[in-house]
Amino acid sequence: MRIILISDTHLTEPATAFTANVQAAIDWIEAERPDLVVHLGDITADGANHPDQFAFARRVLSRISAPLLVLPGNHDIGDNPPHGGIKEPAYADARLAAFRASLGQDRWSTTGEGWTLLGLNAQVFGTGGAEEAVQAAWLEHTLAEAQGPLALFLHKPLMLESAVEDLVHSRFLPPEPRRALMRRLQNHDLRVIATGHVHQHRHRTIDGVLHLWAPSAAFIIPEPAQERLGRKQVGLVALDLDHAGPRARLVTPPGMTDVDVLDHPDIYPQVLQFRSKP
Repeated sequence: MRIILISDTHLTEPATAFTANVQAAIDWIEAERPDLVVHLGDITADGANHPDQFAFARRVLSRISAPLLVLPGNHDIGDNPPHGGIKEPAYADARLAAFRASLGQDRWSTTGEGWTLLGLNAQVFGTGGAEEAVQAAWLEHTLAEAQGPLALFLHKPLMLESAVEDLVHSRFLPPEPRRALMRRLQNHDLRVIATGHVHQHRHRTIDGVLHLWAPSAAFIIPEPAQERLGRKQVGLVALDLDHAGPRARLVTPPGMTDVDVLDHPDIYPQVLQFRSKP
């Protein structure tokens, strides 16, 4: 089963450079003809505050002819704790409702080549609300019926280096919800965790599980605006799942360029603090 992972497209009509990269990515996806495409979140530049951006994102992504499953990110529905309130607002049920109305379900389960694929909404973890409880119950039910190896998909990586670390960082799931999730998964054949959000690529095995970070399909975030945790390069990840196990590779299709977000204060004014003074 060939799956293409696309993430952090940050689509909005004024962001023409971001959209050009995404269109080049879709051109490659269409030529590749995968079995499934998974969007790992931050579909919009700021759908959390401007839900009209979902319509534009839906039009761009409608060019993908393969089955498409999507997940929300912090720019789409707000951030889970600990959020700084600088880039995005806090998660809210109303924002999630707008996402669902335009782009579809925020959690899902499907199968292929003997694998079970689970998509979770990372933004409700640690919120303590009804949506977090409903997702937890759904996961328990889904895991009870799951067969074969598991591949997990969500917007935020679970951790930086270790399942037992106590690091509190906006790039990763909060520690306590992460530990609860890992406890739910511990008796299952988890093989892959695929995520976005960091705008960097990483391919690392931790405790027998392949942790894949898909880079942004829109732009890179250079130092000093973001520390280097992996490979800073726009692109996609091609993930193959079959009886031989998971295999993944980073792809930067023709026409995609390493757009620098610091060159786009018209879209994200907060980047001005990181630009060099004249």
